[in-house]
Amino acid sequence: MTLEPLGGVTLFRRRVRELIARPPATCGRDLSAAEVARRFSRESVGSLVVVDADGAPVGIVTDRDLRTHIVADGRDAAATPAAAIMSSPLVTLPATAFAFEAVLEMTRRSIRHLVILDDGRLVGVISSRDLLALQAAHPVSVAREIVRAGSLERLAALASQVTDLVRRLVAEGGSAYDLGRIVAELNDRMVVRVLGLSAAALERDGHPPPAAPFCWLVFGSEARREQTLRTDQDNGLLYTDPEPAMTAATATYFARFATAAIEALVTIGFPRCPGDVMASNPKWCQPLSVWTAYFRGWLEQPTPDDALAAAIFFDVRPIAGALEVAAPLERQVRTEAPGARAFLRLLARDVAERRPPRTLLGNVAVRRRGVRRGTVDVKSAGTLQLTGAGRLVALTLGLAETNTIDRFHAAAEQGLYAAAEVREITDACQHLFRVRLLHQLERIAAGAAADNDVDPARLSRADALLFRDALRTVERVQAGVRERFATDLLG
Repeated sequence: MTLEPLGGVTLFRRRVRELIARPPATCGRDLSAAEVARRFSRESVGSLVVVDADGAPVGIVTDRDLRTHIVADGRDAAATPAAAIMSSPLVTLPATAFAFEAVLEMTRRSIRHLVILDDGRLVGVISSRDLLALQAAHPVSVAREIVRAGSLERLAALASQVTDLVRRLVAEGGSAYDLGRIVAELNDRMVVRVLGLSAAALERDGHPPPAAPFCWLVFGSEARREQTLRTDQDNGLLYTDPEPAMTAATATYFARFATAAIEALVTIGFPRCPGDVMASNPKWCQPLSVWTAYFRGWLEQPTPDDALAAAIFFDVRPIAGALEVAAPLERQVRTEAPGARAFLRLLARDVAERRPPRTLLGNVAVRRRGVRRGTVDVKSAGTLQLTGAGRLVALTLGLAETNTIDRFHAAAEQGLYAAAEVREITDACQHLFRVRLLHQLERIAAGAAADNDVDPARLSRADALLFRDALRTVERVQAGVRERFATDLLG
């Protein structure tokens, strides 16, 4: 499969210091906005870094700040100092950061300028234009277009661009971890825009939102920021408990809202969840009190079937609405899960019992018959075990991290894994994710549905060896889980 790279600058290999075109233009706090505008024109720059008396950067003024705080607000430009309109605190990156990290920060924060520091010293400013000049389909431009989209048709077109973007970023050498972060930012914006359009449509139809704030939750791979392509939806809606007199009306509105949002997500290309773990299912569109009761029940009175069905909910991330509404639920998971030993042992047994497909000689075992003969399901071969083990350590230690690799690094900081073990696990995660992603991109390019059935014989010799090594790492992780939770003693 031939992948076309993004352009002249390799986002995952070039450092941001290589993108700095000129020394940074600076000004003091007291320079008037009128003089800032004149300097923009005179020096052909789009920003000025505001520095204090010691020359340390404290803020940045951009052309957008002038339009927003001077023109739109009707202020006197001659009497308004730079300090009154600057953006602060600064968003900075070290000069050694990769260009990809600049893309991620700009995408995540919806900003156009980043201040670059070298050992704390101001060395330059890079703008989205420095990156957008490379090509049209760029994460920052796609994110901007998502925010501006006024229809589901436009969002559907942008969702297709994300798949093309993933293909190009893979060609740039992006890891599955980095790609997952970028795609999560873009998908999150898709969901936010869909919710905005859905709420506006309901209000036009005479259904204004209730007083109860809500939060949109995502579960599973989307919550872990490991969803590089559009897969089944896994989401829910949580809202604050309303006054008793408003309970029925609030539930009615959010049920209508969630159904409209799910239909819209399907329209733009996000498939329904076969298990109906979606906010349109009344079970997963509930007030905070019900959600906390769900999690408490899973933790305190687990059964094997319920524990496995509930596992996906313990990869949870709020992405839209009033995010603070989900804070009590997130806090509950972090504080109560470490003590839920029976629940954790059931999850551990599932991780330990999923045997990787390996032959007695240690090679990858493929299917021997049927239409999928000669292939192996790379997801069930090792990815599920590693994500499950990552979830397990997060719950055991009460970690806030949701991404699998982040969870293992955090566990190492608390002494659960050695640094060398985490490097090995990270490499295995990355390789399994990448093999799966490349296979799915190839399927999509051929007009077929994406699946997880990889033919090891089609891998390069290096990738085949790494695949085999990754499965060995999975077995070592499983052995550690088996010992730590004594899963062999479970009936």
